[in-house]
Amino acid sequence: MTSWKQKNSYQQFSKLLEKSNNDQRNYRLIKLENNLECLLINDNQTDKASVAIDVKAGHLLDPKELQGLAHFNEHMLFLGTSKYPVENDYQDYLSKNSGYSNAYTDMIDTNYYFTCSTNALKGAVDRFSQFFIAPLFTQSCTQREVKAVDSENKKNLQSDLWRLFQLEKGLSNAPLSNFGTGNWDTLYSEPSLKGMDPREELIKWYETHYSSHLMKLCVLGKESLDELEQLTVENFSAIPQRNIPEPQFSSNVWPEDAHKSIIFAETIKDLRQLTITFKFPEQDAHYNTKPGNFLSHILGYEGKGSLCSYLKQLGHINSLSAGFGFSAPGFEFFKINLDLTTRGVGEWKQCLKLIFNYIDMMKKFSDNPPEYLFRETQDLATIAFRFKEQGQPEKVTSSVARLMQKPYEREHILSGSHLVREYEPNCIKESLNALNLDNCRVLLAAKDPIEGVGELDRTEKWYGTKYRVDPLPEELLNEIRNTTSPSEMHLPHPNQFIPKNFDVEKKEVEEPSITPALLRDTKNVRLWHKKDDQWWVPKAHVYMIMKSPSILKSAKASVTTRLFNELLLDEMNEYAYDAECAGFAYSIESTGDGVLIHVKGYNDKLTTLLHQVISTLKNLHISEDRFNVIKERIERVYANFSMDAPLMHANVATYSLTQKVFFTFDERLEAVKSISKEDVENHAKEFLERLYLELFIHGNVTDDSAIQISKDIETVLQPASLSEEERQSLQSSLVPQGDHVYVKKVQNPAQINSAIEYYNEVGDVVDLDLRTKLSLFAQIVHEPAFDQLRTKEQLGYMVFSGMRKSIGAMGFRVLIQSERPPAFLEQRIEEFYDVTVKNLLESMTEEAFEKNKNSLMEEKLEKPKNLNNESSRLWVELSGGYYDFTRRLKEVESIKKITKEDILNFFYTYIHQSSDKRSKLSTHLVSQSIPEQYKEFNSVESLRPSNKIYEDIPSYKTQAKTSSHAKPVAQIPKPAIDN
Repeated sequence: MTSWKQKNSYQQFSKLLEKSNNDQRNYRLIKLENNLECLLINDNQTDKASVAIDVKAGHLLDPKELQGLAHFNEHMLFLGTSKYPVENDYQDYLSKNSGYSNAYTDMIDTNYYFTCSTNALKGAVDRFSQFFIAPLFTQSCTQREVKAVDSENKKNLQSDLWRLFQLEKGLSNAPLSNFGTGNWDTLYSEPSLKGMDPREELIKWYETHYSSHLMKLCVLGKESLDELEQLTVENFSAIPQRNIPEPQFSSNVWPEDAHKSIIFAETIKDLRQLTITFKFPEQDAHYNTKPGNFLSHILGYEGKGSLCSYLKQLGHINSLSAGFGFSAPGFEFFKINLDLTTRGVGEWKQCLKLIFNYIDMMKKFSDNPPEYLFRETQDLATIAFRFKEQGQPEKVTSSVARLMQKPYEREHILSGSHLVREYEPNCIKESLNALNLDNCRVLLAAKDPIEGVGELDRTEKWYGTKYRVDPLPEELLNEIRNTTSPSEMHLPHPNQFIPKNFDVEKKEVEEPSITPALLRDTKNVRLWHKKDDQWWVPKAHVYMIMKSPSILKSAKASVTTRLFNELLLDEMNEYAYDAECAGFAYSIESTGDGVLIHVKGYNDKLTTLLHQVISTLKNLHISEDRFNVIKERIERVYANFSMDAPLMHANVATYSLTQKVFFTFDERLEAVKSISKEDVENHAKEFLERLYLELFIHGNVTDDSAIQISKDIETVLQPASLSEEERQSLQSSLVPQGDHVYVKKVQNPAQINSAIEYYNEVGDVVDLDLRTKLSLFAQIVHEPAFDQLRTKEQLGYMVFSGMRKSIGAMGFRVLIQSERPPAFLEQRIEEFYDVTVKNLLESMTEEAFEKNKNSLMEEKLEKPKNLNNESSRLWVELSGGYYDFTRRLKEVESIKKITKEDILNFFYTYIHQSSDKRSKLSTHLVSQSIPEQYKEFNSVESLRPSNKIYEDIPSYKTQAKTSSHAKPVAQIPKPAIDN
């Protein structure tokens, strides 16, 4: 009997979809007459709507002569349709309705999604659906958008992630070997030389591979299911259904000589990576058992007796992970990845032996896999799904549309990727047997030459990666076959962190509180608390910042703090890994003037984990071996920063210029080299002697429990108090009035891109009137900046604009990464202000202006989506030092009063280059390899004479004044209990 019931021109799925107990949304699955399957989601509480379509057509379907065509097609669909021919109409509509859109092209699918205000869903759906009904693919856009794809590719050329990804793919059989991004040569110049019209080929490809029956649609809105159904039927039924079979790919993904081979590759950054890839049984058909997840859990386990733990004890690795690689209908991969230490690179053969030793140990149990381990993974999956927190609308629609492509029973669309339903030992055994020497390929990637390895005599075609391929030595294969697992390695013990108590104290309230309560306020401790009053999940968050003046004394003190944090995490790892498996998480990180500890998860075992973190913090024992490993890792992090993208460098440089105290990566790299184990021990002692603790506890925790947690922490740490002055916040360096340019060379000589951050500072962040004008200006200018600087002028793939806020300061910034030099980019930004923004603001109708105001107000009033979201929002207000819990509501009232004249005055006072009152700082990161055609523009002298040029940070900072410290916007209330 069919589960689909005919309803007029479409079908409706009659079974209930299995969903989380915590999920209050309503669902309906329908299938249109063109066989487009659509999941409708009604959420009565949402303030954002979202729609996503996943198309089963990715870059494995690219023609050999047009590599990157699927990706190029994704770009072109955004640039006009027959019904809405204006290029930026879709983006402009979303921008004016508190929304945005995005898309990505993968190997086997392309995913498009958007979000917007709930009352704009109908107009957004009308525009979005036309992508798949009548796209224009205009000739005028074709060449220009190929340049955008080419720029996107060039930003990845110095990325080891992309380089190694393509290297592994390229050494496979077609179509897995396809070059998915594409570039100017593959999409335009080479096809044109062969007499092909790139636009015509694009249209042909679209009409060959884009069909309604290969698409999955997800629609989320506030409307009833009946209304969403009508909207969907009216807008998406016209998508053509073409006579196309579902894509299926050969399982013969590697050439024969790839098996039992090893690829040696050179990296750009100082990375040391060992990866074993196995061909693996396809997992989608076994979604009720998830054997791959079970094996991933055991191989990737990091607790006592694990493969990871033993390799760390030997000093060979920093980390280990195990899980799925890329897959498509017809093939699947399973990967084990090791981040090696310097010693580990030299011992890569021993690492391989131990991995296969551990796998062999697992195979001894394959006839009767330990059921307690399976039941644990099953229980943990059930608990996680039961209390799954509600996600952001666009994340839900995008992920669900993609999951709908899986061969799940339709009632399992929401649960299929989460729940483990069946215990099938034979299925586990089959997957485990795939992890064998004859079925693997190894990759060893490092920056420096590896002892005993011959010359890297081959060059990968698309990224230029140097590599060589050898068969794994027969001697090594024999050693692997004839050695057994060391006694120190064993299967995981039962997990003691699996929560048992899921009771929630639920008290209905008229309106959830937006302000936490202050429970304690002493010279040593300030405790904020909010009992969960809207999510009703058995979870909680504990944030604690430990402020200490010792961190800011020098670059060495700052780096020593980081080393201490990393050593603490390293010491905690074996103990806490079970907690992470059970749904808990913890982090320890420096914040500039303190160390932040954040622990979250089920409140049943949360304090157990928290107390272990605090106890280890207080009594940390540092071994020389682990110190050396962690120090080497941190040194590599700082050294590798020089190879990061120019845009990242521009962003960090601007941050260092605008902070009173900031240590550059070069200063940190120099500092870390001289730090000893004794330095860390002495610094830790000094740090812990005098502290000020500020805590925020949020979730299923009572007042009394929160107070007890804070007192227990204080009892363990027993710090002396700080003075009022020592407790003050950090400060910013304010941009002086006038025009300032900081110029620095990009350190990577092979990097062809430059970058600019063009920043106009407007005033103190506590100025409500000015802050809301800045917010509204950013809202109005965001989409035109992208449209003009990226889409029309094609300055670069990476173009961003928006507000920038810090303590005591705020402003508007534009960031661009480009092959053009920054001096040229600065001229284009100023032209954009002088022409595009000026005309936009002066000609803007009152109706358009009010639309922008409404869009911004809707964004400010957007409610948190889950406990995690609410906690992070409240912590931002607390940790910033302003304690402005009603900030968003005040901003909405302020926005209501802003007039168009106010924004024009704001623009001409703070942004436009004609103003003698503005404070502008532009940061130029200049490539050492600027392409020849752009070199004539590479001159800061070409900028306006009013610009003051700086080539070092101290000379700029002597001109800058210092901001005020962060202070509460209102008097902090007295604590709820007597201290």
